[in-house]
Amino acid sequence: MKKAYFEIKDRCRKGLLKYLEKAISIIPKIEHPEILDMGCGTGVPTLFLLEKFNANITAIDFDAKSLNRLEEKAKELNLCKKVSILNSSFFEMNVEKKSFDLIIAEGFLNVVGFEKGFLKMLKLLKGNGFFIIHDEFKNQHSKTECIEHNNCRIVNSFRLNEQVWWNDYYQCLEKEIKSNRDKDILKLFESDLREINLFKKNPSRFNSIYLVIQKL
Repeated sequence: MKKAYFEIKDRCRKGLLKYLEKAISIIPKIEHPEILDMGCGTGVPTLFLLEKFNANITAIDFDAKSLNRLEEKAKELNLCKKVSILNSSFFEMNVEKKSFDLIIAEGFLNVVGFEKGFLKMLKLLKGNGFFIIHDEFKNQHSKTECIEHNNCRIVNSFRLNEQVWWNDYYQCLEKEIKSNRDKDILKLFESDLREINLFKKNPSRFNSIYLVIQKL
């Protein structure tokens, strides 16, 4: 039952991958990079990155059920040797400093706090490495100051407005939920339905931004 829930969410989540692809297209080619996907969930971006890079990826999340689903998918695709899965909270994770050429944080820093999360993640990034952040569009001036005051530069940025979120994610999710007749599965979508309703009431709150950052 939980697998069916994750499969639906993953199908809709893939609608946003083209924006991650746009972000990674901005950075120069890295040979055999070490990549960290922080807050990876069920690994939709993780597995997408493995399509684009000949890389090793460390995927970290505190949700064990989501990581179990990522592990299942990695096994199905014969990618287990390429993905190291770590079930840990952000504040308790044990990862060596300056280990990664590229770090991805999709919707993660708005949970732990931008400055606190950014500074801790920066310690894990190699010199001249890249950090791709997908974050809510909010307090951009203070975020830019935090980035630039910590020996980093913003290589590029682009916004995802409410139309993008509806067309490429929420519309798909609402359709999938409404077409499902399994009451037990539908119960799992209660929080998602609340999120969709919040979106419809105030779609402008759902603007987000990609930041492509280089550590100098």
